[in-house]
Amino acid sequence: MREDRGNLAVARPLTDKKTGVGAKRRKKSLLKTLPVGEKLLYLFSVLICAALVLIVISRYAKVTELNVAIRNTEIQIQETEKVNFRLETQKRKLGSVERIRKFAESKGLELNAQKILPSIQP
Repeated sequence: MREDRGNLAVARPLTDKKTGVGAKRRKKSLLKTLPVGEKLLYLFSVLICAALVLIVISRYAKVTELNVAIRNTEIQIQETEKVNFRLETQKRKLGSVERIRKFAESKGLELNAQKILPSIQP
């Protein structure tokens, strides 16, 4: 091989001058794999994190479901209160003495004189 004479554009193979080992050897030593124990530790930690995420999401879904149920119950309570108010008003209207008296007169009933019961005084 001829000398490069200071020309930087010439490609040279990468070699370690001390050991004479090429770049391929150096790459293999940098790509060490993890021990089995660490791999299992990472796997279990990922599984635990995934389980925790699932638990949190399921709890959030349950809370949301309960909030919807509470809101529906509140709406039903409001509707029932409105119906109760209307029925109470109708009850007062139908139970008034004047209305009963007019109804009785329209059916031909007569009002008898009230009987006064004597009070017993000691």
